[in-house]
Amino acid sequence: MQQNRVRIADIVIGSRLRPVSAAGVESLITSISETGVMKDAIHLRKKKDGSLHLLAGAHRTEAARRLGWDEIEAKIWTDVTDDWARLIEIDDNLAGAEMNALDTAVFLATRKAIYERLHPETRRGVAGAAGRWDATEPSSVAFVKSTADKFGMPGITGG
Repeated sequence: MQQNRVRIADIVIGSRLRPVSAAGVESLITSISETGVMKDAIHLRKKKDGSLHLLAGAHRTEAARRLGWDEIEAKIWTDVTDDWARLIEIDDNLAGAEMNALDTAVFLATRKAIYERLHPETRRGVAGAAGRWDATEPSSVAFVKSTADKFGMPGITGG
């Protein structure tokens, strides 16, 4: 991973799990105008052909574009899988964006599908109850526990 300033015009914004909301962009523009700072860098995936694809930060990118910026601070990732790239988008939104219940459900369902592809031993009917809920091996931690731990909600799983 490297961090650089990149030209906004060079960023490819592909399919997203949810569209950019006007209210979210306006809120960012107001914050940036008041403080003079964009709090977080966006995350990009540099593909083998050199193109830069947005992983996380669609609202930040749109706010910068509307403010007339030519460049934006970005963390650039190479050699990442499609699943890892999607997890970055999901986790960025789950951790920081205000989402309605439907958006949250879509993001969690997509995260669960990816998690189970990466950790097939945790799928329902594969690991048994111990593997799903009370596993001690990191590679067999269930989706619910993993997600709760990641987002600071240990009480969800009794931890």
